[in-house]
Amino acid sequence: MDVIYCAGEQGRVVLDILRSADEDEGVVFGDDDPDLHGESVEGRTVVGGVNHLAAHEESVVCVVAFGDQPGVRLELASRLAEAGCEFFSAVHSSSTVSDDASLGHGLMLNAEAYLGPGVEVGDHVLVDSCASISHDVRIGQGATVTPGATIAGGVVLDENSYVGPGSTIVEDVIVGEGSIVGAGAVVTDDVPPDTTVVGVPASPL
Repeated sequence: MDVIYCAGEQGRVVLDILRSADEDEGVVFGDDDPDLHGESVEGRTVVGGVNHLAAHEESVVCVVAFGDQPGVRLELASRLAEAGCEFFSAVHSSSTVSDDASLGHGLMLNAEAYLGPGVEVGDHVLVDSCASISHDVRIGQGATVTPGATIAGGVVLDENSYVGPGSTIVEDVIVGEGSIVGAGAVVTDDVPPDTTVVGVPASPL
């Protein structure tokens, strides 16, 4: 059974991604919210939460469709893995992925995103619409790159980092674990872990 886990906005986006690639047949939703269980979202049933999936007789393969909070996405993925679920990636048919890019499990790659040569993407990463990630970029697990962000060559986005809409990160910069790059920021220097940077050029908030 193929499951989009989380039936909110990002879940609907993931369903659209799968439809674009004709990979949506039989896909259902899962969600922690018991009020949604048995309901229909975009014509797909919300079958239940983690416990329901753990008890399912068939194998369950999920993608965690939780958007803006990377830490929550990883926590959900951990719970699903403990319940015996495996993970698939959702890659929009209009996105471009270099032949020698390396992709982790549970990736969400939205419409018209670009992953260049030598890019390494960890598990449960979200690369949103029209984001451009150049060559030899390393993206740690759970990271989020939002719409229209531009990541230059050699950048490292550590685990649980968040890159805001329309922002730019120049060559060879390291964005530390749990850090946030604000919308429209231009990052020219390394960002320490658990730090929020904003502005042009970006500086700590």
